[in-house]
Parts: sequence; structure tokens; C-alpha cells
Amino acid sequence: MTRTAAPVRKYRVKIPGYEDYDARVACRSACPLRTDVRGYTQAIAEGDYERGYLIARRANPLVSVCSRICQAPCEQACRRADVDAPVAIRGLKRFVCDRAGTGSPRSVLENLLERQEKGDGAFRTAANDILGLLHLRKVRESAGEGAGTHPERVAVVGSGPAGLAAAHDLALLGYKVTIFEAASEPGGMLRMVVPPFRLPREVLRREIEAILELGVDLELNSPVGEDRTLSGLRQTGYQAIFIAVGLPIARMLPLEGMDLSGVASGLTYLRDFEKIPAGESCVVIGGGGVALDCAQMALRQGVRKVSIACVESWEGMPATTHEKEDSLEEGVAFYPGLGPKRILGRDGRAIGVEFLEVESVFDEQGKFNPQLRPGTERILPADTVLLAVGQTSLLSVLSGIEGLQLNPSSTIRVGEDLATNIPGIFAGGDVASGPRSAVEAIADGQRAARSIHGFLRGSRQKLRRRGYMEPLGTAFANTRGEKRHAIWPPKRPVQERIRNHEEIELPYREVEARQQAERCQQCHVQTVFNRRLCILCGTCVDTCVKNAYRMVRLEQIEGDEKLEKLAHALCGGLPRTRPMTAIIKDEARCVRCGRCALRCPAGAITMEAFHVEEEWEDEGEPGAPAGVES
Repeated sequence: MTRTAAPVRKYRVKIPGYEDYDARVACRSACPLRTDVRGYTQAIAEGDYERGYLIARRANPLVSVCSRICQAPCEQACRRADVDAPVAIRGLKRFVCDRAGTGSPRSVLENLLERQEKGDGAFRTAANDILGLLHLRKVRESAGEGAGTHPERVAVVGSGPAGLAAAHDLALLGYKVTIFEAASEPGGMLRMVVPPFRLPREVLRREIEAILELGVDLELNSPVGEDRTLSGLRQTGYQAIFIAVGLPIARMLPLEGMDLSGVASGLTYLRDFEKIPAGESCVVIGGGGVALDCAQMALRQGVRKVSIACVESWEGMPATTHEKEDSLEEGVAFYPGLGPKRILGRDGRAIGVEFLEVESVFDEQGKFNPQLRPGTERILPADTVLLAVGQTSLLSVLSGIEGLQLNPSSTIRVGEDLATNIPGIFAGGDVASGPRSAVEAIADGQRAARSIHGFLRGSRQKLRRRGYMEPLGTAFANTRGEKRHAIWPPKRPVQERIRNHEEIELPYREVEARQQAERCQQCHVQTVFNRRLCILCGTCVDTCVKNAYRMVRLEQIEGDEKLEKLAHALCGGLPRTRPMTAIIKDEARCVRCGRCALRCPAGAITMEAFHVEEEWEDEGEPGAPAGVES
């Protein structure tokens, strides 16, 4: 009988590069602003709250706002979730903003510059940041005097998150910026729609003051439309215009009964809830954050029964898990999977909504196109019906610019650099992309500022990212995350928050914040191997309690071109069937505890922290898309 040799087990291996190390810091990669989450989390764990705040503020001029209302994509990407639960990143940001970010806006920026000048290593990556530390001294000296380092004037239309972020960065880059806001107070949807139990007005006021103190002019009650047009702004000396008016008009549905008394849009209700009596019962149609805000506001008005009905399933609702949990705690009833058929009325006033069950939400092309199932009628009684099913743009703001291209959804068509088809006109935020989160609008504002700077300077702006490793020494031991259980930020008692309109979520106490920050697994810390020192003793394999290492024959590994070249060199050009050994590592198992580096007898393993420096540079003539160099 002939024996058949067992097949050799193969391991797919890759030699990590910049992209791999960057992706492992998943919280930063998931953030639209690439906030150094692990940086401020580590600072909190160490009790250095000012450093933590400044790290968070460096990437985000509305950081205290986002600490309340951000949808926290960083938490959704947190690798600690593979162990038990993600780090409560937004709650930690709230803690450090409340603890260290409540002083004078000017002093915050001065402290940031001072720590940079002292060579604080935590701020090394800020040296050429778009937030303008290189320009900060000049702007600080000229702020309040109407001076700037560049002669061009820039108009920002709208003072929502995109407009504020653009004005902030343009001011730091040395431009004279004027924000034109149609309302009597700045903040856009942050002020008009986000209720105070989610975002206190004092927090928003402080953030806006910090931006205005950079020398930004703000003109309130100044709509851009029929009397003041975009072309008129250009004629009065604004060489670039950024349109950031959001989507302030509620999208309505062609339903029977829309003209009944008691029917209103969710946006109208949130803007003027004190003027709109909500009755005894209220039905909100929609499943996003605005819909849930309407429902919770109705409860605070004294409505006894509040219901939310939406075409999406519970899991498919656009609202965040936190928003849904808050609403459930307060007694809101949810009816997912229902689509409105008509609004019922009596004597000219709404008395309820008739719904049908949803057959499907999206069509075969993946487009939102709900189909309702006939014969499944269901009625929800209501004195008040609020529709929160989407928003659209205010097209009058575009008057005076002929030929500006729009998308079929009535949003402004822009390129990757947020430039429109008309030179010098840029657009961003919801008016260009459709409804998105505040942090995404802030990212648009920052990108617009960079593009406007390139346009006015006559060059394209290119982002260069450079990754580097910083040795941590042999004493490093990351054992913190193993012993801490997840505790989410506390909440105000239900009856108390409904009665007084105070914030739902409360800040961590100091001891809780530090303990929760210690749950961070420090994904930026990596094991770095020196193959020239390695003696293949296998101590790292035996030491690792997570079984992250494996010793295999060289012929068992396969991978990309870089690995194949290394294997070829190790074998001296001979076939890889020679009896050679390799040690491979499973990154998914490694918790960066440092035991392998501590125990390695040859000193071949070191623990090093991965950092990224970002720099925006002028590169040639405008026109080609910006690139990223790693």
C-alpha cells in the first residue's frame, strides 16, 4: 500500500506597511476627521486632561459639540469590542471637554501653541496640521483687528457645522472670512433643530465664540437670496464663496390629510415647539434622529402617548442605538415596518394615521423605494402628526449664479475638492452630500478650506502622510485593558430629564473616566521584530498567552511580492523547500501586552508606538485631484 503524503498547511502572510499599521488604529481610521482618539484616551488614563482636550480639539473646532451629538463611528470600529464592549469614546471626549475645555477660547488656542513650542511629543503630529499651528501666532496677533496674512476675502454662506469649520480653518490660514447667516443666531441646524437636552446652547455658544475670536466676521439676519446674491458677493470683493446652507426645508409626503390642523413637519416643530400644542397623543413618521428628537420633545411638552412609525425595521432605522434606547426609556412606542397611507381627520383636525405594513424598503438596485402591502391597514390615533422623513435644499440661495449645476436630488454638484462647476464657488455639508452627521459636515468644511486656499494661491493642495515608529523601552507593559469592564456614561433619571429639559447623558466622574480610558487596548502600539537579532528560540511563541505567534517552516508561508522577495533572499536564491524556520504572528490575537519583548533573550522584539504626521503642501497647478502619499 502506497502512503500519500499529507498536504503542507499554508499560511498567508504579509509584511506590514503604513496602511496596515494605520488601519489597526481603527478608531482614528473610522473618524471623518481622523481624530487621534487613542491619544486623548491615553491622556485621560494618565490624568493629563488638558493634553487630552487639546489633542481632541486639534482635529475638531466643534469638539465639545461632537462630544454630545456625534454618532461615534470610532466606537463602532473600536477593536475592544472583540474582547467585550467598545470603549465609550464619545463619553470620554465629553468628560475631557467639560473638564479642560471650558476656559477662554483664546487661552485654549494659546495653550495649544505653547505646548507645541515646548516640544511636547503628544503634539508632534500637529506641526503641519490643517488647523494652522504654523499660522496661529500671526492670526492670534491680528485677531480682532480685522487683519490677515492674505489679502483675499472669503464668504461663507451658512453658520452650521460645515460653515463654521471652514471659517475656522480659513481664518487660521490667514484669510479674512465673513459668515452670512439668515437666522438671528448662529449655529444652523445645531441651534435650530438639535434639542437642548442633546446639545446645551451654552456649549454651542462657546464653540462659536472660539471661532469668531480668530477674527471671523458674522453677519446675522443676512440671508443670501434675492437681495444679496452670490454674484453680488463676488462683485463686492469676495474672491471665493463656500455654500454651506444645509437642507433647512422639510421633505413632505403626498398623503391625503396633509392639510389638516395638527399636521406639521418635524423641523418646524423642533424650531417652534413652544408655539405648537401637541395635544394628548402624537405620532411621528420617520426613523432618523430628527424623528426621535421630535418624539422626545413631545414628551417634554406633556404629551401622554408618543409613537414613532417608520418604514425601516428596528435594526435598519437611521437613528443611533443610543437615541433609540433613550426614547424607549422615556416611554416612546415604536412601530417599525409601517408606511403611512393617509392621515385621518375630523372637523378639519387630525385624529390619526392609517398605515400599511412594508413589503420592502429598497428596490433591486438598492435605492430607497418602500413598497407597502395592501390589505394590512392599521390606525394609530393622534392629535398631532409630525413628519420627519427627510430634508431638501433652499434653492433661493442660489439666485444670482446662472449655470450652477445641481444633482437630481436638488443638492449642489461638487467635485472631490468640493468645487462647483463655477470657479471660486465651493459647496459642502448637507447641501452638497445630502443629510449626514455633524462630524461629516465638519470634515467637509475643513476640506473646503483647504481647496479654497489652493484656489486662491493658484495651486493644488496635496495631503502627505508619514508614519513612523517611536520605541517605548523595555519597561512597557500594556496590562490595563484586561482588568476593566465597560461602564457607559450615566444618564439623568427619566422623569427628571423630561420635566426640566436637561441633558440626558451625564459626564463620567473622574475615577470612572480614568478607568474607562484604561480599557483602550492601545492599538497604535506594535511589536517590531529585528530578524537579524532573532535566534529562532521560540521564547515568544511559548510566552504569548494569546497564542498570537506560531513557528512554521519557511515553505509553509506565502504572501505578497514583498514577502516573496524576503523569502528568496533568506534562502540565498535556492528553493524554499530548504529546512528553514520562520515565526509568524496573528495580529487579530495580539493584545500588545509586551511580554514577548520583555522575555526575548536576544532583544529582537521591541514595543513601538505608531504615529502619523500629516502635512498639506502646494503641488502644481489646480485641476487634478488631490492625492495621498503614505
